[in-house]
Amino acid sequence: MLYSKIFNKKNSTMDFFVIKEYEDRDGGDNLVVRVEIEEAPDSFCEWRLPDIFCYKSYGFSEEDLLKIKDYIRNNQMLMWSDFRKEMSKSNA
Repeated sequence: MLYSKIFNKKNSTMDFFVIKEYEDRDGGDNLVVRVEIEEAPDSFCEWRLPDIFCYKSYGFSEEDLLKIKDYIRNNQMLMWSDFRKEMSKSNA
């Protein structure tokens, strides 16, 4: 599910996708968010929510990763809400 697009000053566009929801071994819910740069298809990073942990990254600078982390932190609740609404529509 495409969540949002962010247009940077560097003339690049970051696409945020909420990929999946899964349950960890302790029974907690987690989301996986993938971020891609439209102009550089090989650049991506994947984040685990709710702990906002980047576990895969290729092609992003440290500064980019910090900006992405701030964006996810500020929009995490909306991502969860929108993902659950989308899933409830597809299950209905």
